[in-house]
Amino acid sequence: MGTGHVLAFLVIGVALVFLDGWLLRRGGSTYLAAAYPDGAVADSVNQLVTVLFHLTALGVVALLSTVPTGPGDPLIALITRTGVLLLVLAAAHGITVWLLARLRTKQREKTLQEELTARTSEQLDADARSGPA
Repeated sequence: MGTGHVLAFLVIGVALVFLDGWLLRRGGSTYLAAAYPDGAVADSVNQLVTVLFHLTALGVVALLSTVPTGPGDPLIALITRTGVLLLVLAAAHGITVWLLARLRTKQREKTLQEELTARTSEQLDADARSGPA
């Protein structure tokens, strides 16, 4: 596979990674906003997750661009690499969405536990103030 086809694959790969990362970033902020009352915290968590996605996916693009494809037609090699990249991006996208869902669930559980503790504490204080029955 010639330099031109490798460069074409890199351009296609980087464009796909950034498009998918942009979609994750945009949707992730909205998704996490329900669990994190402070929008800045939700945005920061989302940014960390999407940076991880970008770095991992760009690493895969770089590695796939160096995999030898044999002496066959360079166009077929380009299509094959792009197909493999799309499958890997689909898996990475799914893992990222799963990670966002896990973070959201953990934050909701933490908030619920804090609310439960606060209500229990308030109830105990109220009972102590009212004295023995």
